Amino acid sequence: MTSIPFDEGSGGYLFGDLAEDFRVTELYGETWSLRENWTGCESYIFFSFFEFQNADSQTYMENLWKSDLQEIIKASAENVHFFFISSESDPVARETRMKGLHERRAQAAYFLFPNDEEKRKNWESRIHLVTDRLPDVQGSVGSFVVDYMNYASNATPVDLGDKGQAYPPPVVSFAIGRDQRWDPTGNQAEYVGGPQNLKMTAYNSAFYNHRAELRAHLDAEENTTVYPLIDEMVTTRVFNKDASFPDAAAMDDIDTMELDVQVTCKERNPFACSEWDRIARISLCTEFDAEDPESCTLSSEIVRWITPYWRRGRRHWVLDASAFLGLVQEGGKQRFRIEMGPGWERATERQATMSVRLSNQNKGMKSRNVTYAFGGGSFNASYNENHPPFVFTPPEGSSRVELVTIISGHGQESGNNCAEWCNHMHEFSINDSDKKYKVAYTGMGMPFGCADRAGIGVVPGQWGNWSQSRAGWCPGLPVDTVRFDITEAVTLGAENTLSYEASFNGSTPAGGNISMSTYIISYED
Repeated sequence: MTSIPFDEGSGGYLFGDLAEDFRVTELYGETWSLRENWTGCESYIFFSFFEFQNADSQTYMENLWKSDLQEIIKASAENVHFFFISSESDPVARETRMKGLHERRAQAAYFLFPNDEEKRKNWESRIHLVTDRLPDVQGSVGSFVVDYMNYASNATPVDLGDKGQAYPPPVVSFAIGRDQRWDPTGNQAEYVGGPQNLKMTAYNSAFYNHRAELRAHLDAEENTTVYPLIDEMVTTRVFNKDASFPDAAAMDDIDTMELDVQVTCKERNPFACSEWDRIARISLCTEFDAEDPESCTLSSEIVRWITPYWRRGRRHWVLDASAFLGLVQEGGKQRFRIEMGPGWERATERQATMSVRLSNQNKGMKSRNVTYAFGGGSFNASYNENHPPFVFTPPEGSSRVELVTIISGHGQESGNNCAEWCNHMHEFSINDSDKKYKVAYTGMGMPFGCADRAGIGVVPGQWGNWSQSRAGWCPGLPVDTVRFDITEAVTLGAENTLSYEASFNGSTPAGGNISMSTYIISYED
């Protein structure tokens, strides 16, 4: 993994601020400090135990700390450290609690790795049982907790309208990522109204690896030119941003276009962040009035992602849009339409940092011609009738022709959970050939299908049903752009027919909505 040096700068106590050194005393007297053990390749997750006067709250706390350590380990990346720290004022009570965890830690490691002593010792060394009282931990950790508790005690609740007032949650977990920055880790529920489980927090360790390695990859890229689109706090959901690309001659040497997307909710109360899993996308405005910044009369979707439920902190993805270079080959002023959810949604402030990355990766060919074929629509009995065959003519001299589609299913009908939670199938064919190009979904509703994708960018700890697998998407993750090579199936310079049919369990579409953008894209050497 890519290491970064320990930052000796001045830190703070807000999420995203630099975390300074801290030192803890572990069960049986050993000490551990961040600076002395810093590798630049690890993350650090903290589990807090609080005492509550309310009996239900105290039961919640006790049950949370009974989470299965085996499940926590299995959900974790191998380069994480966990710190269990209690705020109990009685030192005997803290020591007794940690001794109980000591036994459970040893049992978990043995049952997971009965024949691998090295792995057992490694994991036991990564689960730290701290006897210091949480607010009194030396250095940044104790100060961070005290600062948050003071904030939470005096915070004004978020007004959720008909859902009431939402106060900030207790800081029962938090983390220091591989960037040495505080992260809130989020919610511990397996699903809305479901059991609380520290396993759900453990998924953050893979997410921190995604962010760190993505940042390292971008920093190491050479011969890449970055064209900023936005770097500001926004509440508006839909807006246009312009970029000035090189002229056509320079664009002729470009074979790769990527969208770098970072969105951060800086709020300390997660309920001040965006609430729902909405479709977000960036489209290229192919017709617009250059003098009117609001103008975008015709556009083509080039990347899509789904917003997370109520999640503080930063998410970061790079989405490949190289297939759509044919739309910008003339260079010059390009307009991008950015949608971060529906314009009518409750306004919440976010830091949006987005840019276009252009480079030559010596792919041997580049996109030259982009033709829109199909959209989606209501997934009902009339769906296929509303998608008659599409006729297209790939240019002579094309070295490759692709069918490119972005598909995700949303909404549902009672009884079948379609199209968000069902396995609907999409089949394309060229010139009535028996060969089918299929997009289908399996494992719908798997309880941790999306959580298991934290290592590729799913944001863990959302305050909603984020962990279950969906039809082509996850909350807090880009939607795949699916590409099929159809070169051998088409006749260049002549009319060809693209046919499309969708089904639910092999039969008629039956509920929800399909969001789809399908294109025929031709390449030249």
